[in-house]
Amino acid sequence: MERKERIFTMKKTIASGLVAITVLSSALAFSAAASGPTGGVPISIDGAAPTQSITSFIQNGTTWVSIRDFANAMGTCTVIWTPYTATVMAPGLTIYATAGEQYIIANGRYLFVPDGCQLVGGSMMVPIRVLAKAYDATVSWDEASKTVLVTSGSGAIAPGSVFYNDNDVYWLSRIIHAEARGESLAGKIAVANVVLNRVASPMYPSTIRDVIFDRAHGIQFTPAYTGAIIYNTPGEESVIAAKIALDGGNTAGKSLFFASTAKCWAAKARPFEITIGNHYFYA
Repeated sequence: MERKERIFTMKKTIASGLVAITVLSSALAFSAAASGPTGGVPISIDGAAPTQSITSFIQNGTTWVSIRDFANAMGTCTVIWTPYTATVMAPGLTIYATAGEQYIIANGRYLFVPDGCQLVGGSMMVPIRVLAKAYDATVSWDEASKTVLVTSGSGAIAPGSVFYNDNDVYWLSRIIHAEARGESLAGKIAVANVVLNRVASPMYPSTIRDVIFDRAHGIQFTPAYTGAIIYNTPGEESVIAAKIALDGGNTAGKSLFFASTAKCWAAKARPFEITIGNHYFYA
């Protein structure tokens, strides 16, 4: 019995050590990823002289900026900082950003950040075009001066309560949950993209619900035929994915079809777009 107890204790100690190593490795990996690239980008707001006072860098062709610096440059605001989160409160606008999340929330709108908000040197970094959208501003690039040009709009994005159609969110989140509840956020958004691409196509019905239940050329979405779309309540991430897609977030390009196998009719008849998780997407 004593020998068994010693073996058990040794196993428990080793297991605890492995857990500690795993946690430490994860923390180091996060720190390495968070260190990010360096360098500043001149930014001009409403024609003012370009400034580099806004912490920024370019990564894969995208200009990232400090949410605090950008908010202060755009006008009166309050920025609240807690570990890994930043909240901006400006006239008519509230923004929430969390390190690692693939979106920011602006006035209840979910704006897509494909690479996730980044925590770099104590600053919450977000793509400038995403923040500009939150402020109802536009962004352009002046190649000659290598400067980002920001033009103000109304000062705040229209709230989600006005922008999102409840019926659209209801049906889109349900088909996402039914078809991709085990997939990543990117995979969930991709399913929503297929539905929205069909809505925009003259080959399909013009509403989300009608696209989902469309049977003009056979069953399009099996959960709509079986009733699973109605009886299963979507999870929070499915609702978020629906709102991201409705706000322009796209991970599936021009896809009109998807399947859980590469050996499907679309693989032979339609242009391949992308594989995300267990789904293959075709335009």
